[in-house]
Amino acid sequence: MGCKILVVDDVSVNRAVMRVALESIEDVEFVDAVNGVEALKFLDEQEFSLVILDLMMPLKDGFEVLKEMKSTPAQRDIPVIVYSANEDVESVTEALKLGAYDYFTKPLKPREMKVILPMKAKNALKSYEQQKIIQNFNLKIQVDLLMANIFQQSLLSERRKMSNAVMYGKYIPSQDIGGSFYECLQVDDTVWFIMADVSGDGVSAAMLSSMIKMEFEHCVKILHSPDKVLRVMNHTFCKITQSDYTLTAFVGMIRDNVLWYSNAGQAYPLIFNQEQQRMQVLRESSSTLGVMADENYNSHQVNVGAGDIVVTYTQGLIEDRVMIDSLGVYDDLGNCFLNQKHLIDENVTAFFTNMFRLFGNGGHQVVNSDMAMMLVCIK
Repeated sequence: MGCKILVVDDVSVNRAVMRVALESIEDVEFVDAVNGVEALKFLDEQEFSLVILDLMMPLKDGFEVLKEMKSTPAQRDIPVIVYSANEDVESVTEALKLGAYDYFTKPLKPREMKVILPMKAKNALKSYEQQKIIQNFNLKIQVDLLMANIFQQSLLSERRKMSNAVMYGKYIPSQDIGGSFYECLQVDDTVWFIMADVSGDGVSAAMLSSMIKMEFEHCVKILHSPDKVLRVMNHTFCKITQSDYTLTAFVGMIRDNVLWYSNAGQAYPLIFNQEQQRMQVLRESSSTLGVMADENYNSHQVNVGAGDIVVTYTQGLIEDRVMIDSLGVYDDLGNCFLNQKHLIDENVTAFFTNMFRLFGNGGHQVVNSDMAMMLVCIK
């Protein structure tokens, strides 16, 4: 197995007996420790796959060794087989509660030496090897998710200048890669934008969001209203996912001082009115995408002008607040925006930081849901 076993016992004869009992295990290196102090020193200096541990020893007994191993991250997963005298059942029970993998009692009978102890050791070594494989696999998954998150964020622009507007956006990933995305672009004299979120998380949600983002970019070049864009996107989404996922999306189109928009289950956007210095909530909404392939979506419009700002965001930003006060959350968000609005021109990074801190799960680095916010500032 290519492993190293630490045998800990203050009696040299007992250590020799252990070696003889385990000699049937191939490709093993044995290291002896005469007491708990020496055992812990070896554990700090070398890598072991198994510890055979006597519970009754001078200086540091087996219980102290076991406690220190289980409190040390690099050692806590190493299996420990403990042993004690036949009549000392209570000590073995305590050791098992402290995290020992298995046990046996001494003196060893011939059959125990030949069959049972080697079997226990082999099982412990196999379990440890499998555990390391799983840990390495999980680590690889975490690295892959981190790289996927970085790639996903690279696809989301944080600033884009157009002839009719300026877009600012910010995405905060969750612990797992999520399916939120946004986009804002200009086609001829029209500014198009979308804020969307695929249900669930993981690589599949991120892949779906990338595909639908590309579909949106294609649709706005050939279609002329947000409701039609959502209809085509919904048909494509249903075809891809077979109703296994849903997608919430807000699509807006700004042309000639009018915002046309259609909302498919996305959190209500806000509009800051420069002339009146107030916030307006766009409360209209239709069904989410991915439920029925032939779903129709409603189109709405509102007048906008220079200095107005359309504020879109995903549900993750307000989900904690909605549970507390579903009616007042949009007023709170609007007031928070008004208080932080001056930072958009001065320091837009600080603006987003404050908004996410005040609403999005307290601004913690690790959040339950990914969050995105996009501002479309009309010139």
